[in-house]
Parts: sequence; structure tokens; C-alpha cells
Amino acid sequence: MNFIKIIIISAFFLICLPLEAADSAKYIFLFIGDGMSAASEFATSSYLYGKGKKLEWNSFNNKTFAATWSLSCINISNPSGYDISSAGITPYPYYLHQNAEKYFETSPATDSAAAATAMATGQKTENGRISTTNTGEILTNIFDILSKQKIYNTCLITTTFFYHATPAAFSAHNDSRHNYKEISQEILSVSKPEIIIARNEYYYLNDFAEKNGYFAFDSKELTKNMTFYTNDKKLFITLTNYNVPVPENNENNPYMAYRENDMKFSDIVMFASGKLLAKKKPFLAVIEQSDIDSACHANDYYAMVGAVYELNDAVNKLVSVVKSGKTDMNESNTLIIVTADHATGFLRFNEMPEKGKLPAKMIFTGKNRLLKVDRSIKYKSKNHTNELVGTYGFGKKSELLESYSSDRKIIDNTDIFKLLKNATGN
Repeated sequence: MNFIKIIIISAFFLICLPLEAADSAKYIFLFIGDGMSAASEFATSSYLYGKGKKLEWNSFNNKTFAATWSLSCINISNPSGYDISSAGITPYPYYLHQNAEKYFETSPATDSAAAATAMATGQKTENGRISTTNTGEILTNIFDILSKQKIYNTCLITTTFFYHATPAAFSAHNDSRHNYKEISQEILSVSKPEIIIARNEYYYLNDFAEKNGYFAFDSKELTKNMTFYTNDKKLFITLTNYNVPVPENNENNPYMAYRENDMKFSDIVMFASGKLLAKKKPFLAVIEQSDIDSACHANDYYAMVGAVYELNDAVNKLVSVVKSGKTDMNESNTLIIVTADHATGFLRFNEMPEKGKLPAKMIFTGKNRLLKVDRSIKYKSKNHTNELVGTYGFGKKSELLESYSSDRKIIDNTDIFKLLKNATGN
């Protein structure tokens, strides 16, 4: 009798294990457009297709808007972090109300460190902190959880330095986002993502990475044979041949001009995806297009369109591969999330942008004398704003975005952590 019970119990566990695994997403991609506002999405979609809401993620079945406020945003006049009654549940250019405009002009905004910490840990913190509380306590991030679980590989891709705020919050802990050397060493020796592709200004980190099990090389070598690399090694790739393409102002004919020998962002993403799949394990890849933010800080419309295009191109190619049936990835086992950490630049349109058309480039001389004026657009700031950002989900578990937003009609950026945790079976 006892023997029969053992057989029945064993069979029960054998049946339940696949069911439990089937309830999780096997492959997860979190794309973060740093500084990507709804207006910058609209601008790029209009340049490419002649109307808004035509980017790849606009076709995803699950979409909502996310609040990005940090603890540094709370004050007497803004006690809730984001005031729905003043600012609304739909961002510009899909909704415009003067009360909302006045609110964003005065409301403090998050920085990338606090915003990424919210997405990585599910907890709000003050600006400048990397997965730590405002009192310095360590917050458990999603990479910590997956490292202990030992089922999922992790991956960091960014067009900026891997120890900068957004990638750091997912893979390190520090009281200051500017402690780059401490953060980089924690990532390479403690968190140890399976693949890192990013810029790096500390050359000694190549040796440090190799001592911690990485195969380190330059992104220029990606098109060549990767001598001495085997799938059991981790990859630490210094990104040196990537620049945002420049869109050309040519009515009805959008075109991106790339520098000779530069990689496309989609090339980077597809290379990493292939290497992760070759390792035969589930994975979570956090992928940041950081150049949107720097372009918006500079109020550079051309660079902004080029950077959002690059993100769109990468997501488009990934979705095509998932739908192709040519890899193990499919819509039933793969989750793709596209969002932004915050909005930057306060972009507004005086005229609706058109396909292939860009505003005239501003020309300054001497003591910032403006020689060329274009009134079709305006930037009202060079800083971050407290505006809502778009959040889009495709594939396994993406319907959770809708459930998180059911009561408030919007989600909070901490809900991204909830989705990642749920999707990985935690």
C-alpha cells in the first residue's frame, strides 16, 4: 500500500511540474525607452507612417499607461506622487488639458535610478538610489530573485554604460547611482548576468570580467568568428560601434542614415537573443535604448526620432522571430514588455507631424543667438517630467497589464516588477 502511495504521489509531482512550468513565461524581454514620452512615440510614428500609434508595440493586445513618480516627487502640493485628478489618465498628445500642462510644469519628476528601482524591485525610492530604500536598506531586485532560483539566465543590454542607473537597478544595489566602480564590480562579480552588452569606460573591467567567468571582447568583433568562445562562458561585450542613425527630412519618404560599420540596435538584440537561446535555459533580458533620453534632454528632435526608431526596429524584428516558428520562442512561451522609465523634454506640437517630415534644425551662433526658427514643435523643458508613459505587453502573461490597471485605469511602474515576478513563477 505504501509503495502504491509513493507511486501516486510521484506521478502527481511529475504531472504538476510541467503545469507549473507552463504557467511561467520561458523567455522574457523588457524593453525600456529611457525618457520616451508618449509625444516622442507619436512623433516617430508620424515620421515613419504618417500617423500616431503605428509603432510595433501599438499593435500589442495589452497596453496601458504607467505613472513613474518617485519618493522625491512627493511634497505638500503633490502628496500622492501623481495626481490623477489634475493630470489625467491619458498623456499628451492623446489628451490635452491646461490643468494637466500646469501640473507637469511644476510637478517634480523621477530620475532613471528611482524609476528603474521601482520596476526592478516593486518599491519606490528617492532619486539617485540604486535598489536601496531612502534609508539605505537593500531592496531585492528581480535579478536577485532569479539568481537564487537558478532557473533563469539574465541579460543586460544598453546603449549607455552598463553601470548607469537603469541597468544598475536591475543588477546592483547602491546609495548613489554615481558610484560607478562599485556598481560595475557588483554586477560582474555578484549579479553576473549571462550576457552584458553595453558601453564601458573602465578598461580594467575586461580582466575583472574574465576572472568572473566572462568572455570579454569588443562589439566590432561580433561580425567575425568569436574565437575561444563557448556557450558555457558568460559574455561581456563592450559596445563601441553603435550610434543613433540620423533621419532625413524628405516628405513621404522616411529614411535613416547610419554611419559606416555601425551596428543597428536590432542587430545587438538579435545577436543576444540567439546566444541566450543557445544556452538552452529560460531567460530575462532587460534591454535599454538610452539615447532617447539624451536626445530629449538636448531637445534634439532628429536624434530622438532616430533613437525611438531603433527601439521600434528591434522590437519589430524580435516579434517577427517569435511569430516565425523558426526558434523555440513563440507567443505561448515568450513575454515582451515595452515601456519607458520616465518622460523627458516636455515635447508639444503646434502642427501635427507628417510622414517623412521633420522640423527645421535650430541654428545657434555666438551667445546662443537663434538664426533659424521652427514653430511646428516646441520643447517646454530640458528635464524629466512627471507625465505618464506608455506600457505595452505581448505574449505570455501580458494580460496582467490590463488587470493591474483595472481600478485606476493606469498602472504604476512598480507593477512591472509584479509582472516580471509572476511571469517567472515567483
